[in-house]
Amino acid sequence: MFGNKNLLRQLTVLLLLILAGGTFGYTIVEDGWTLFDGFYMTLITLTTIGFREVHTLNTGGRVLTVLIIVFGLGAAATILTQLAQLMMEGNILSVWRKRRMEKKIRKMKDHVIICGFGRIGQAICRDLTNMGVQCVIVDRDDSRAGIAQDLEIPVLSGNATSDQALLEGGIERASILVAALSNDSDNLFVALAARDLNPNLVVIARGEDKSIETRMLRAGVDRVVYPAQLGGGQIARLIGAELGHDQEEDNRRRLTDVMGYDLQVYRNFNKADTTTGEILAKTGALRVVAHIDEDGRRHPDPEADHRVGEGQAVVLLCEIMATPSSQDGDTETLRLTEEMSVGIPAIDEEHRSILTMVHRLRAAKSDPSGHVAHEVLLDLREYTIKHFKHEEALLLSADYPGADAHIAEHRALTKRVDQLMAESSHMHRDNLAHLLDTWIRHHILEVDRQYMDFMNTKAMGDKVLSRG
Repeated sequence: MFGNKNLLRQLTVLLLLILAGGTFGYTIVEDGWTLFDGFYMTLITLTTIGFREVHTLNTGGRVLTVLIIVFGLGAAATILTQLAQLMMEGNILSVWRKRRMEKKIRKMKDHVIICGFGRIGQAICRDLTNMGVQCVIVDRDDSRAGIAQDLEIPVLSGNATSDQALLEGGIERASILVAALSNDSDNLFVALAARDLNPNLVVIARGEDKSIETRMLRAGVDRVVYPAQLGGGQIARLIGAELGHDQEEDNRRRLTDVMGYDLQVYRNFNKADTTTGEILAKTGALRVVAHIDEDGRRHPDPEADHRVGEGQAVVLLCEIMATPSSQDGDTETLRLTEEMSVGIPAIDEEHRSILTMVHRLRAAKSDPSGHVAHEVLLDLREYTIKHFKHEEALLLSADYPGADAHIAEHRALTKRVDQLMAESSHMHRDNLAHLLDTWIRHHILEVDRQYMDFMNTKAMGDKVLSRG
């Protein structure tokens, strides 16, 4: 409809010039005509209304009228036809919005382009707009445009993997692109196109299958984020930190990080109660600020013999740069490789992943920012999903009588990991090391051994039956 915008603009300018020229022309060539008389005569000539002349025209007036008809009627007819077509289709408002949006995008600089406006994309946009970050959405689903318009975010309808859509989104001026499509392959293509169009762009990609993370990094992705682990809100905070907009998060961090000291949370994962004094000795913290019981009640400044039950937490005052305390159990845990075997190669391999996590924590002797501990925690969360599903399928297929109790153990361990995830920004890293240590000692060496003994006994019985 507006395929040739320049032509339409030129016709409009020409029509205005003819209108102005005719208005002044009639006042010059006709005696006694006012400007309004000239404007009225020019207008009825252009629109072909056909009313009578304002006054009887002389030869000069008639020549001017002919010129107006020749030069103005075609331009006026073209413009009026386009306007009539717009009115009939009801697209005037949408075209106006599109023009305004395109103009807004052209003025943007250092903005964020979000490819995909599904559940994750919407969560990112809401948090970013609350931070005051400018965003542009690219999504092929027109039905999602209304949601974006309610948020007053520019949205482009098109395929995010195409260069044209990215260029319309101002990728050459953008600072960050988020590939939040539901398909890993599409996100990979978006990253390739984005990196080619703007080499300085920071590219953050949503991932579902961790096995292709290396491929994404090779394609130019700076960070791969797994929504199941982080969620849209944390992706938005990650972008906010890149752009320096995450002031609220920084302020919260400064409140707990004062002159090299920090408040950290340690949760008791033992079956038995422990004391605040034992936790202090285990973690090397300076003091216990408070004990939080199972009902969420706070007990400030507990004594050293104050008891902390299973699943309850304490708030510790720690020196940030202090060397992490050595776990008494860690050294022994690292020697348990052979004893950890349950005789099923696939399960044994998964169990050794826990041992690898312990190694990673111990190797990072100084981790003041908590990056290593956080990465290990993310891997542990993914491990619980994969390993427990695999193991539970094995137990049920073997008709293991203790399957329900074993699955309950899995749920308890998952809950502990989720608790640490919720407290990850203030988690004491020794708490994670302690969880891994008890995981190996209790769950693998005791609980898993029970189904191993059952399966070995069952296998021997099957052999006897087959011989008989």
